[in-house]
Amino acid sequence: MVAAGPAAAAKGGNSDNAHACHQGGSGGLVAAETGLPFKNAGDCASHGAQGNDTSGLVLSLSMTPSYSCALGPDCYGTLTGSGLMPNSTVRIFFTFDQPGPPIESDVQADSNGNLSAQLGDTCPTGGTPLVSAYATGTLAQHNTPVQTPVVDDPCFNGKGR
Repeated sequence: MVAAGPAAAAKGGNSDNAHACHQGGSGGLVAAETGLPFKNAGDCASHGAQGNDTSGLVLSLSMTPSYSCALGPDCYGTLTGSGLMPNSTVRIFFTFDQPGPPIESDVQADSNGNLSAQLGDTCPTGGTPLVSAYATGTLAQHNTPVQTPVVDDPCFNGKGR
């Protein structure tokens, strides 16, 4: 499921941009004004807390908050982005607990270069569990590639499977 909407935060202290950095998103974010990556999550959060905008991708596989989806009542996993090439394809790569290359899924940024997607992941009771995921896209500024860090799945890594 994909729902398009702005991912950029309003200007002002302690913004959504700063929160995204604290939630592990700094590896996929850059300063919107310069296109330069942040040194670390603290640098990113400071930039956002000062009311500055970020661009890039944030992938979260945190089990909270959860939402209902076609696969069950407790789905999780979100991908948000801003400053992306308008209408561009963003690729999500899912690695499962089995041999072979990651499985790819594509979502589209909207005409403003924003993205908000629910991934619809669930903790399986059987079958092959998800191990990790990452996403890649293209920033509008200078046609620059951007990639999130690899994010571990909490079902696989948090429950000792």
